[in-house]
Amino acid sequence: MLRIRNISNQFQKRTLRALYAQTQATPYAATLHASLRNTDGSFRAPLSSDTLPLARSANAFTLQGGLVPGQVVAKSAGESVVVHNGVAGVKAFGLLANFVGGTLDELGDENQVGVWRGPDSVWELLAPAFDDTNLASLYATSSATGGAPVPLYAQPSGLLGATAPGSATSADIVAHLIEYTPSKITVDLRV
Repeated sequence: MLRIRNISNQFQKRTLRALYAQTQATPYAATLHASLRNTDGSFRAPLSSDTLPLARSANAFTLQGGLVPGQVVAKSAGESVVVHNGVAGVKAFGLLANFVGGTLDELGDENQVGVWRGPDSVWELLAPAFDDTNLASLYATSSATGGAPVPLYAQPSGLLGATAPGSATSADIVAHLIEYTPSKITVDLRV
């Protein structure tokens, strides 16, 4: 349930929805990496200039100043997680379960977040929680060729998308696209 603090957000929907996850997916209790907090404890979105814990080439995607459920996260030291940087070889850990920071923040001063993990679980991601670049044409091609899976990868923004990072291998695939519309995608999670 969203804890709306501003009446202008009363119609905001959760951007990640479980379709088939009752036995296939596991919520993992994780901690936000310290790099996602300012010295005063407020949220700080990952920027393209960041080098720790992951070097980034682009700012992480934010909605109303914060991260959204469905963004791909990578595990850092211990139980901490950070928004994936879209680089080949960086292992995706799962999908963020919470709104973090900004006007939709569900955490407040807490650093505990949920991460959804589980191969063969099926999820619906609502726009704008995915990178739409080339998804329509790839989905159309896949449908025309008998439903060949469309692999999805972590993008530099932390969103799921079809652009493979340089020297990507099958280990870098985060999910497969099952269904596409401009307002939502359905994916089969692979991590």
